[in-house]
Amino acid sequence: MSIRLFSTLVLVFSFSLCAEETIGLKFAKKLDKQLPLILDKSKARGIAITIVHGQGVIGSFYYGDADSENNKPITGETLFNAGSVSKVVTAWGAMKLVDQGKINLDNPVNNYLKRWKIPNSKFDSNKVTLRNILSHTAGLSLGPYNGWGANDRLPTLVESLEGNNTGDGAVKIIHKPDNKWSYSGGGYTVVQLLIEDVSGQPFSRFMKDNILLPLGMNDSTFDNTNLSQTKLAQPYNENGDKTPMVYFTETAAAGFLTTSNDLAKFNQAMLRNSKGNYIGSKILSSKAIEKMIKPQPNTGGRWSMSYVVDIENNSLGFAGFNRGWTSLTRTVLDKNIGYVILNNSSVGGVNNEIDQLLLSIIREN
Repeated sequence: MSIRLFSTLVLVFSFSLCAEETIGLKFAKKLDKQLPLILDKSKARGIAITIVHGQGVIGSFYYGDADSENNKPITGETLFNAGSVSKVVTAWGAMKLVDQGKINLDNPVNNYLKRWKIPNSKFDSNKVTLRNILSHTAGLSLGPYNGWGANDRLPTLVESLEGNNTGDGAVKIIHKPDNKWSYSGGGYTVVQLLIEDVSGQPFSRFMKDNILLPLGMNDSTFDNTNLSQTKLAQPYNENGDKTPMVYFTETAAAGFLTTSNDLAKFNQAMLRNSKGNYIGSKILSSKAIEKMIKPQPNTGGRWSMSYVVDIENNSLGFAGFNRGWTSLTRTVLDKNIGYVILNNSSVGGVNNEIDQLLLSIIREN
């Protein structure tokens, strides 16, 4: 694998100019030194990183290949599957409907669902709410999704919820709601259906109009059916070999496609502007954002409504994994800095190594 290194450094002025230049150059110097070594010793093919501070961009960094066989480098336009980071973006869409008064966080979600209902069982389906689905405390089944191949017919949302999803199983209540944390991708498929049934729009359209475009995420999509193959990176497995693209009906849980620059704009929504307000308050009220990031009951203080809460590093984040793709996003609240890492391979340890490197640079300043 050839190693290509592309760094774009954009300085912003929320620190003093001298301090901003110092931290920006530190990122560039350390990443440009370490990332080629990390890629070289691993089986990962390509990495895209974007780091933001407040309303500005500290820098974008691209390493390795989007497609090794065709000698195509990672760039700022390269599309990646974000895996389970899709869930965090979806949570903002659900909270948009809460903000509009169309959904109550603590009402039974079955009150809003039209085409399918969470089935009755020995557990009370009326205890399943949007709040506990978003925080993975609803007691619902089905962790990750496997996805489909390019030649497969994608099932409908209802078909998937009923169990037509490559063996992942039907979505149902498997333990008492509001009792313990249990990761459920199936819960986010319920949220996808909820958003469609309440808004009257296809999920991808609602998310584009209400979240993606207002944040300037023009190259991102939840629509798996109209992909730009020229922009999409080639996915690779944990051994560095090409692996087929996976497609999802359950895009809210696992099918979001984005660039590092776009995902950084989403990350930026959690940061503060020069007036101390959330940058994302242009799409959600500050009250809704505060609700969404507050640690939820029965999670040990480790989960909010979708975000992983890292108390030690005073940050919010999430990581994603699909076959051929890994992703990571982190917002360091006390530094007002965020970053995203996108990787077109199944080598997840690389993202963790880069995450720790970025954190160490941030904590030095």
